[in-house]
Amino acid sequence: MARYTSSYGSFVTRLEEVELLRKAAAKKELVDPVGMRDEINALCRGSIVLLSSHVEAYIKEVGELALESFQIKNVNRSKFLSRFFYHISKDILDDIKDTSDPDKIANKIFHFLGSDSNYWSKTGPFVTQLPSDRFNKGFSNPAFRKVKSYFNRFGYDNYMHDFYEKLRADALSTHNMLDHLVDTRNNIAHGDPRATKTPADLKEMIDMTTRFCRVTDEVFGNWCKTNFCSIR
Repeated sequence: MARYTSSYGSFVTRLEEVELLRKAAAKKELVDPVGMRDEINALCRGSIVLLSSHVEAYIKEVGELALESFQIKNVNRSKFLSRFFYHISKDILDDIKDTSDPDKIANKIFHFLGSDSNYWSKTGPFVTQLPSDRFNKGFSNPAFRKVKSYFNRFGYDNYMHDFYEKLRADALSTHNMLDHLVDTRNNIAHGDPRATKTPADLKEMIDMTTRFCRVTDEVFGNWCKTNFCSIR
């Protein structure tokens, strides 16, 4: 069995484009750090935005992989907490909750029964593919608390404990670096010209973010194997 999921492998591959930008910035820094300052900053800012996007994509993809595995490997629905079913149909259920007109409520329930009733049973395997796009809806900007909340959708309540147990002394710094990455990315998106890093800073950010995804892959993969099925 592979140590890491295919989702983590894809994340590592996508990091190559982040490294290309970082290395280009580092070369310019060696040539003329003052005269090429604007170009260096632009490359580093682009790297930060890409890195944050790749972390977000990894979390969504490993979640999608889990959903696909649950269906393909015939995991019995009795193993899942009720919240898991809620997140499958969250968009429809929230729409019903926010509606007050009786006719509209009834019509939306009819729609729910027609589109999602095949997911809603506590016995037997899922007979159709689970809607990962709907399950993932609302997850973005992968700060640590949001990643923790995302895994909570599956019923994985011990993610933070397992993450810290696995990394021990390096856990808090890795946690903080992920949040710093997301904060910096958001500042860039809002046009803050001061939101940038040096190529050396960016190298540390890439290394620690890679560690975050690697450890997350290990603990989530282990949890899925223990409770449902292997996703590796």
